[in-house]
Amino acid sequence: MTTKTLIRSLLLMLTISIIISCNTSTKTTTTTDDSSPTTTTQTPSSYTSKMTKSDKKKYYDGSTVVYEIKYKPDGFKLRTASSQLIWKLKLYEDKIKISDNEENLNPYEIKITNKYEAKLVKDAIILARTSYDLDTKTQSIASKDDAQPKFYEGSYSVSYLVNRIPEIKADQQQIIIEELKAKGY
Repeated sequence: MTTKTLIRSLLLMLTISIIISCNTSTKTTTTTDDSSPTTTTQTPSSYTSKMTKSDKKKYYDGSTVVYEIKYKPDGFKLRTASSQLIWKLKLYEDKIKISDNEENLNPYEIKITNKYEAKLVKDAIILARTSYDLDTKTQSIASKDDAQPKFYEGSYSVSYLVNRIPEIKADQQQIIIEELKAKGY
């Protein structure tokens, strides 16, 4: 076999290997166990998420990082792909502070008034309220601007009040809501 023929054979085998590897589908395991650094989950915002470190989760649109969550003992931060702060959430037993700055200046607050009621407050002004009807298993959220409250069926979560913060983009709202639900809010 000549060198030229050998090179052609190797190139042909390499090309076939590449084509086969491109056609082989890979399966992503979806799980909600966030303890593993390689956990991948599907979120309602259609992003996938993956724990990259024990205190960091990245959200992907395909193979591109869109957002990341940085966990802290008392809350978490939603950041850009380049780690710039978008929203900081500080969690307390009876409230959640949501701000767009590290110092938590002028935060929105979700104040938990009892087991099935909470309110969204900004600068001492109530922007929205939520309550839960145990009989119908329906949560209602209303603000002063609503002609009709919005209803959610299923279990109660104060995290839905995040939907009433207009400065938070819809996809970011969904990520924050899922993160808060995972933490028991």
